[in-house]
Amino acid sequence: MNLERSVPWAAALAIATVGGSLVAACLMPFVALAAMAASTLPRREGVATMLVAWAANQLLGFTLLGYPLDAATQGWGVAIGVAALAAYGVIATVIARSNALLPLLGAAVLGFIAYELVLYAYGAAGGGTGAFTQAIVLLLARNEVLWLAGLLVVRAAVLRLAPGWAPSLRAAA
Repeated sequence: MNLERSVPWAAALAIATVGGSLVAACLMPFVALAAMAASTLPRREGVATMLVAWAANQLLGFTLLGYPLDAATQGWGVAIGVAALAAYGVIATVIARSNALLPLLGAAVLGFIAYELVLYAYGAAGGGTGAFTQAIVLLLARNEVLWLAGLLVVRAAVLRLAPGWAPSLRAAA
């Protein structure tokens, strides 16, 4: 994919997920974003997409949503960024070996596990693990599945309406 097409696609992914997370009570779908970025963008643009989406999510949280400016909240923000990049790394590694939808879905599951493990490790180190109940983790997993399905539908629609604008699923470069 050339840069003229990857930058708008990366921006569309980041805007869609950040904007949508505001509508969906700020459940930012970092794993779904990581799966789409890793499967449709070169690695550099994929990582940049993740970082821009994370920064936008944090900016909105600390400004529009009024997150407290304390060390604990900022620490969780950094942990979320690290977890999002870990999910991206796992997903990109898995899909680099295949160009099919099934490995993308499996990669997304492994990415979700990596994301949650990083956050749990941070919580266990002092941030608290109270949010890691089965009900909450399942809610987050469902959110990611729905977002990934939605982003795949959007990509398919864009491919149909504007051929060549959205990338095909492929191994990350």
